[in-house]
Amino acid sequence: MAFSFNNLTKIEGNIVKVPPLTLSAEKGDILAIQSENEYIQRLFELFHHPNQLKSGTISFPENSVYFFQRDDGLYRRLTVSETVAFWCRLYQQDMDVNTILTMCELQTCAYKKTKFLTHSERCRLQLASALIQQAEVYLFEDPSLMLDLQSKQVLHTLLTHLAENGGTILIFTTTLEDAIRLGNKVYRYNERGLHEVEQDDEEPGTLEEKSSPDNTDMQVQLNKVSAKIDDKIMLFNPMEIDYIEARDGQTYLFVNHEEFSSSTTIKALEERLQPLGFFRCHRSYLVNLQRVREIIVWSKNSYSLSLDNTSKSTIPLSKGNYSKLKELIQL
Repeated sequence: MAFSFNNLTKIEGNIVKVPPLTLSAEKGDILAIQSENEYIQRLFELFHHPNQLKSGTISFPENSVYFFQRDDGLYRRLTVSETVAFWCRLYQQDMDVNTILTMCELQTCAYKKTKFLTHSERCRLQLASALIQQAEVYLFEDPSLMLDLQSKQVLHTLLTHLAENGGTILIFTTTLEDAIRLGNKVYRYNERGLHEVEQDDEEPGTLEEKSSPDNTDMQVQLNKVSAKIDDKIMLFNPMEIDYIEARDGQTYLFVNHEEFSSSTTIKALEERLQPLGFFRCHRSYLVNLQRVREIIVWSKNSYSLSLDNTSKSTIPLSKGNYSKLKELIQL
């Protein structure tokens, strides 16, 4: 076992600051947990200072844990190449600087001082430190936040590389799409504790595929999709909807960068909206294909859809549904 949390929790007064967390991982696992930022911050505080823990246990390999956090500082006067070389000396690793720069796609800014880097370049440089430290367990705090597509691809490649070389990876992120894209096992962590997210079946001929309605037998009777806001019922034209997400037993419509709760299940909405160009891209997501701008292939098992909306959303596309989508759009 690479690491384990046993009933990890934190309560102050009558307020639960850290809900119960029990989780373990084996060597080579890539686990991703979607949670609120406040819970992520409190967990990392406990990871750094386990002596503050009053209930439960944390078991990490001694002196072999790597932490990636967004507020990690860089030496602003050093260039990218100088920073990587400094880390190699600091952690006593005989590694080729150019190889690391290539893996993190930092060649074009190798001689740029870190204070002039873009957010994505700075993040890729921080990721380079994970290659150099060579830990047994890697903990990442929202590594995809505000990254461009190039940097997301670098991150995905890096995580795969670390896992294939014996590392165990635990990623915390605030978005389910990132968790699904990055993790081999995906969880939600909220006030009710930790719950595994059920993934799509990847083989053709699954129940999900068989349950799809036959377009030839269906007549469109739908003009509006309802959502509730306080004591009001909102009615949306289906073409206004970018995508629909199911989470925590509830369905949410995403319209113009806003989120609306619906009492209709995602399965029922799929049956009603499929003739209008909506596609079940993942067990938890139904997308308006008119909004899809790009199909992103991260690896042979990981895909996303990039949407042409104001927020430039990306949502997960499962491996099985990737094949069905290619047939649908005749790729």
